[in-house]
Amino acid sequence: MARTDSSPPMPSTDRSAGRAHARTAALPPALQRLARAVWLPPALLTLAAGLLMIKRPVLWHDELATLTVIRRPTGAILAMLQHVDAVHGCYYLFMHYWTSLFGESPTMLRLPTVLAMSGAAACVALAGRRMFGARAGLLGGLVFALVPTVVRYGQEARSYAFVVLLTSVALLALLRAVERPTVLRWGLYALSLVGTAYLHLVALTFLAAHGLAVLIAWWRERRAWRRPVGFTAAVLLAVACAYPLIHLGTKQSGRQISWITVPVPDDLTLVWGGIFCSTLMAGGVLLAGALAWGGPRRDSAALGTAGVLVPVLLLWELSRVGSVSYFIPKYMFFVLPAACVLAGGGLALVRLRGAAVALAVLGLLSFPDQAAVRDPLSHAHYEYPKPLTWFAPLDYRAAARIIDANYLPGDGAAYGQQRDAVWWGVDNGVPYYLQYLPHHVKLRDVTAGESGQQRDDLWPTLCAEPESCLHDEPRIWLVSKDDGDPDVLNTVTVPEQQTLDRHFTVQRVWKVSGLSVALLVRK
Repeated sequence: MARTDSSPPMPSTDRSAGRAHARTAALPPALQRLARAVWLPPALLTLAAGLLMIKRPVLWHDELATLTVIRRPTGAILAMLQHVDAVHGCYYLFMHYWTSLFGESPTMLRLPTVLAMSGAAACVALAGRRMFGARAGLLGGLVFALVPTVVRYGQEARSYAFVVLLTSVALLALLRAVERPTVLRWGLYALSLVGTAYLHLVALTFLAAHGLAVLIAWWRERRAWRRPVGFTAAVLLAVACAYPLIHLGTKQSGRQISWITVPVPDDLTLVWGGIFCSTLMAGGVLLAGALAWGGPRRDSAALGTAGVLVPVLLLWELSRVGSVSYFIPKYMFFVLPAACVLAGGGLALVRLRGAAVALAVLGLLSFPDQAAVRDPLSHAHYEYPKPLTWFAPLDYRAAARIIDANYLPGDGAAYGQQRDAVWWGVDNGVPYYLQYLPHHVKLRDVTAGESGQQRDDLWPTLCAEPESCLHDEPRIWLVSKDDGDPDVLNTVTVPEQQTLDRHFTVQRVWKVSGLSVALLVRK
């Protein structure tokens, strides 16, 4: 009776699928409802966790990059994508239309990714039901909802949550196509691959694991030639559709990800804490997944294990031998669905009370990290739980509050992040939070040159002639990345420094995390 709620993970014929349906129909009504709705509790739990304190974390550099792009007209976005960030183009276009309808408050910027993670939780549960049975699907979906990464990147205005969703959809579509190969089902699988490619090309490394599933199904029934043919056709169609992005993204990769270091052997063990945003949670989920090998579904265990390990190993090797490295945890979040499906399969072998205890333990293991990823400055900690040592998170919201509390009409602004790197986004982050404070302050940037939109680029340039860009502002708010220099004027370029020093004196300096806020008064 313990296995009557399970259906074969990859049935080789429609007859076997019918037998599985008959066994499910023989269950008591309560268990029948559970078997049909295993996706609902994980989806709702993930949604609730994502909405909890969604506004609390301060937007960080990557989210500000999203913001500066999606404010542009559609034509300007498309023009920029020809030069930089083509791999995020679909996400930018979606967010452009989303914010035009719902605004760009922190909640609205992050709500789409919360919904994406909730959808991914539902797909994890449905895939788990096909691979290991209804109870395993429910448990796998609940495990997914407890992973701190699901909250951390469900609350970030970037595309990674959508990548996790499309990966989950692809896994579910593959299982359906292998179960009953039809043109429509393989077409839906190909469509999920195209969607994944246009959100994150690196995620397509999961195709190696999916190929294993097809081989397993073919081995079980040698005459099922439609499976390998359908899979191959779907992959080729997806690659053909994604080729324009592959070509453009390859040309832009040197600029965008050249900062990622080449991995060393130790990274193969350390990366899991980053993928789960919790070392303890990673260990617990992977251990639960190992239990799945003790059950009768060895083929499903093999597919789940391959889905977790193969992409990570491939990216590690490609990053060592290729011209650029891709080995950073947030590029590998797409293995989470397979890991949680596998964990659900392992926990389903335990008695119901034991599985409930295991879920509670996983929840306790993740609790400190769940709290940490909701910290106000948590989003800048992009490789959590790895220590953040090379910069202090920039608190744009705290800087904006200082300006708002001391603002006088006629004040201007200067942003000093350009001295070392424009991508700190000070000129974008501080004005963003100023608009939500009581005075709704809008300060003219006296250092601004061409905007990113004018340049078809992410970032602006500085004013070519600082003296001419300065008007009659009686006071200037100089907000800069704080590198510990006691002279705040050293945070801007030499021409700007000379201009500001000629006309203004520094009256007062405030310090917040990662930033200095200086009030300059005209001489």
